[in-house]
Amino acid sequence: MGKIQSMGFLFLYYSGDFLFLCFFRHQSTIHLLSILKMKTFIKNIVRFSLFIIFIAILLQTIISLKIRNESLNDIDNLEQTSNINADLVFLGSSRCWVHFDPSFFDKTFKIRSVNIGVNGHTEIAMAILRLKNYLSKNNPPKFAILSFDPLVNAGSEVDNSNFCDKDIYARYSFFPNRKNLSFVNYFKFNLSERYIPLYSIFKYKMLDDCLSITQKYNMNCNHIVDKKWDTIHNPITNSMKKNYSNKVQITTVNSLGELNNLCKKNNIKLLCIQTPVYKAIYDELAFKNTKVICKTLNISFIDINIKPFRNNIEYFYSPTHLNKYGVEQMNQLLKKDSTLITFFKH
Repeated sequence: MGKIQSMGFLFLYYSGDFLFLCFFRHQSTIHLLSILKMKTFIKNIVRFSLFIIFIAILLQTIISLKIRNESLNDIDNLEQTSNINADLVFLGSSRCWVHFDPSFFDKTFKIRSVNIGVNGHTEIAMAILRLKNYLSKNNPPKFAILSFDPLVNAGSEVDNSNFCDKDIYARYSFFPNRKNLSFVNYFKFNLSERYIPLYSIFKYKMLDDCLSITQKYNMNCNHIVDKKWDTIHNPITNSMKKNYSNKVQITTVNSLGELNNLCKKNNIKLLCIQTPVYKAIYDELAFKNTKVICKTLNISFIDINIKPFRNNIEYFYSPTHLNKYGVEQMNQLLKKDSTLITFFKH
């Protein structure tokens, strides 16, 4: 009887071990299968991610190649003004952009000119930045004309706070080349905008513009506005006068001096022209200070902001911008201006 009990005990003992081993092996098999499935899942995620990245890079490359020699809106012309090698460049803000007609200067003074004014940016820092960008892609011009008036301020190339038209320049943000890097830095594009394919294109809603280019960029076209002032939708006010300073700003003097030094370094003659504003935003002292600044720096200066112009609303389409008729009348004065004639002769 004791022997049978001992054999029963041994049977139960080893049966327990056997069942335990079977259960452990079953659990281990399930765990191993889970690990294998997880590894497969992770591999599929990685493969899918790499595929998406590849497609994004491919699309970004195709779009970049498509728009490389084009302008999406005539303003983003950093690449389009490469290898122009003009004799004269115009610098400034939208007042430069719509007031100076290269075709007039080309025909009248027998030179080749290009307008590289930057809409929405009255800072001299931007004029310097734009000229540097142009010089990196062209031979230095003989002459430079800056649109200069009390609306102009010094600005800062490294601490810019004016992001007007940033979306227009977003096309240059992805892996910017060395020549355009300073523009990308100026507008403070972040790392995502610089290194994630298609990010800037979708963030700044550029896709439609990139895909709808139908004609080549025309460097010879002018940007003169052929319309009268709609004073109902754009009423006459003097609100812009609050931006003027009755004192000569040392920061403006220093910034203009920096531009002048850049021109001298590249054997470029610099001239400042003060174009008309409408009488509602005219301030005699502020508009005289521009001449004082130029005289201090020994920079040639022409003031076309004369009474017959600023008093005639027919010449304007806004307080600060001449229309086509106004530009044509201004050109008649410039054609005979002794300072301008002398400027181009020497």
